[in-house]
Amino acid sequence: MAFVVVGGGVAGFTAARTVRSLEPGAEITVVEAEPAPYYLRPGLIEVLAGRKTLAEITPFPRAWFEHRRIAFRSGVAAVRLDPRPHRLRLSSGEELAYDRLLLACGAEAVQPEVPGVHLAGVFTLRSAADAERIRTRAEAVAAAAVIGGGWLGIEVARALHDLGLAVTLLERGAWLLNRQLDEGAARILTGILADQGIEVRVRAACAAVLGTTEVTGVLLADGSEIRAGLVVAAAGVRPRIALAAEAGLATGRGVIVDDHLSTSDPDVFAAGDVAEWRGHVYGIVPAARDQGEVAARNMVQPRSVQYPGTPPSNKLKVAGVDLLCLGNTQPQGGALREMRHADPVAGRYVKFVLGEDGELVGAILLGAADLARPVEELAQAGVPAEDDLKLLLAS
Repeated sequence: MAFVVVGGGVAGFTAARTVRSLEPGAEITVVEAEPAPYYLRPGLIEVLAGRKTLAEITPFPRAWFEHRRIAFRSGVAAVRLDPRPHRLRLSSGEELAYDRLLLACGAEAVQPEVPGVHLAGVFTLRSAADAERIRTRAEAVAAAAVIGGGWLGIEVARALHDLGLAVTLLERGAWLLNRQLDEGAARILTGILADQGIEVRVRAACAAVLGTTEVTGVLLADGSEIRAGLVVAAAGVRPRIALAAEAGLATGRGVIVDDHLSTSDPDVFAAGDVAEWRGHVYGIVPAARDQGEVAARNMVQPRSVQYPGTPPSNKLKVAGVDLLCLGNTQPQGGALREMRHADPVAGRYVKFVLGEDGELVGAILLGAADLARPVEELAQAGVPAEDDLKLLLAS
């Protein structure tokens, strides 16, 4: 059988590897628009800051694919999908025939819909080429503004600061990482960033990017101006659904899939940032990895495995500080209870959310990596844990 994977990120890579393990004789082709082979996309922050090279975040070079007889077609984009004749047209003019195909084409960065976003010196960070362009611009300017106070925005701000720029981080909401953190945790994180030399402004909506041909600053909705010769927009991503929509597949925010990660065409599957499952577009690496494997198994043996969802847990570093967020971190009333401890001087914040029976249903651990393992175990157990959590909170 012939399998085609559109997208060489974590979902596509996982799927190709899984198909090969299940079907040693299958024909597998991965189509990737970027010229580089599979790399760890979160590692682009390290490349931007100059702490690592692209090669150092590329765990599986071309030789890996060649050794496993996986055709890796990089630097060429998929431009048209014809499900009925099972054909995929590439930007090179070539057509690939397939028996089953996986859409793992990810998401694209969203630009704020304000005047001036297309000026020279305004960027998004989604690819290795983006990181190189931002680094080049950073060499010629003294100050930068970053639009968006999510994980990416915070890490971009820190990377630009490490390159020697004066950086202002702009978040339109009431606090940083407002989908993951509560206000107390965000206040401590803001203090950490300030200590590192990064200015944070919240409730700071961007009204326009200033300049004539090149960016000179950002105008905020309150009328204030931030001077900057470099602007990075980190305002979220949008699933790349155009290929699927033009092919007549069902789409919403993403490409709609069932519990087997099949689209509205039974021979076309979707996984990763492009996939919408039960109304959810996860946009996180663990979900992309899980979905890539489940989709691949069902491509080889249709309807053999169901995707159960991926637990809403994020474990990462923010501004050099360990952060774990899992489950319901911001309960809105009801029977849920909260336990917390804040130590701003130490940059530490611990919060537990308990269910009706005292089970752990959510947690925030900022600067408390020592608690991560027992907290994850208690969350998975789903049993009353209030006494154990009190001990952890006091530690």
